[in-house]
Amino acid sequence: QIPIPSVPAFQPSTPIPERLEAVQRYIRELQYNHTGTQFFEIKKSRPLTGLMDLAKEMTKEALPIKCLEAVILGIYLTNNMTTLDRFPISFKTHFSGNYFRHIVLGVNFGGRYGALGISRREELMYKAPVFRTLSELIFDFEEAYRRCWHTLKKVKLGHCVSHDPHSVEQIEWKHSILDLDKLTREDFRKELERHARDMRLKIGKGTGPPSPTKDRKKDVSSPQRGQASPHRRNSRGDRRPSGEKKPADSKAMPDLSGYQIRV
Repeated sequence: QIPIPSVPAFQPSTPIPERLEAVQRYIRELQYNHTGTQFFEIKKSRPLTGLMDLAKEMTKEALPIKCLEAVILGIYLTNNMTTLDRFPISFKTHFSGNYFRHIVLGVNFGGRYGALGISRREELMYKAPVFRTLSELIFDFEEAYRRCWHTLKKVKLGHCVSHDPHSVEQIEWKHSILDLDKLTREDFRKELERHARDMRLKIGKGTGPPSPTKDRKKDVSSPQRGQASPHRRNSRGDRRPSGEKKPADSKAMPDLSGYQIRV
């Protein structure tokens, strides 16, 4: 009998770095799939909710996995860590006349970067969240590839993944595609930091991993507010709840019986 790994469970007081180590241990215990047969079919175009259902099935079957499955599983197991930003990082390398592809789940906690994943090589999977910048993390992977005699050719970076397991949006797998043959070392570093800045701005605007409150506000917004620009939407939202306009709206309600019935 082969023991089935237990899905990690955490106390609310468990620090995020310790949770990440436990998630990585679980992924490692499932073992890398060397059979040549893909046990779980993953379509990147599926909505997040469908991929999370697949991740739940992975935990039940407890079969060996490959790198893409490990990324989906990593997202599933960190969904309740709302202070953790998760984003996919893909690598394309060249060795002995052949090209190879690999993917990990980048993480950012407290301004420090790390990664979760699985690989045949120990140095190409887990990275503790200790890197001060995204470029430091990627350069560490590049050095690990160099030790394996691989030359890093391309890096694809996605945007942050929602923490809502029922979200119907798709994961953005390749927001930035960086071709190292066309970039100088300094330009490569600048592009990595630009992507990190874009992710911070996207989260700051509320378009990254959404909070339940923001989702509810979007759901109840009127068509006019939905069509307006973000700045106008915010300014209108600030004006409408004022105490001066509410009485005027309530007085006008009897004249808008059709609108009243629609509501």
